[in-house]
Amino acid sequence: MADKRSSSRRKSIRVAYCGMAAGLSAVLMLLGGVIPAATYAVPMLCGLLLLPVLLEFDARAAWSTYAAAALIVLMLGFDKEAAFFYIFLGYYPIIKWKLDRIPSRLRRTAAKALLFAAALAVMYGLLALLFPVAAFMREFREMGGLMTAAFAVLYILCMLAYDRLLLPMAMIYMNRVRPRLKFLNR
Repeated sequence: MADKRSSSRRKSIRVAYCGMAAGLSAVLMLLGGVIPAATYAVPMLCGLLLLPVLLEFDARAAWSTYAAAALIVLMLGFDKEAAFFYIFLGYYPIIKWKLDRIPSRLRRTAAKALLFAAALAVMYGLLALLFPVAAFMREFREMGGLMTAAFAVLYILCMLAYDRLLLPMAMIYMNRVRPRLKFLNR
């Protein structure tokens, strides 16, 4: 009976924890739509919220949390570009650890850069196809090919910096935040 109660408590904590992370991600994404520069930064911040879920529970819980937040943001968000950034790159903290298993540092970095470039290309392709807003299309025409390429390279570099930030953030969570979360019952 005590094991059943403990298992039930653990499941309840898992659902509540994941729900809070998804809700906070959605709120940050919605608030991020107010500030134009947040279009690119807030999806990365929301991705950081997947780290505690991944560390406390498992990848399945993190994927569920990511999917819930992505659906909420896609339905409610008024900044579709930020929503698509989250959909196409917000999952990165979940898969980062698998990519880090690639033995060669050069191949590992190339694989990550290729993932970011492919996600960016598919994302903007779908945005142009699904939301052919004149202002959106005009923005890329005005930027020209060189500036568009520079934007892509800079974004890939930002994502590589984000990748480097995830390990220290996981360590901060494990060493400073996690010990204060008494309800997790490790």
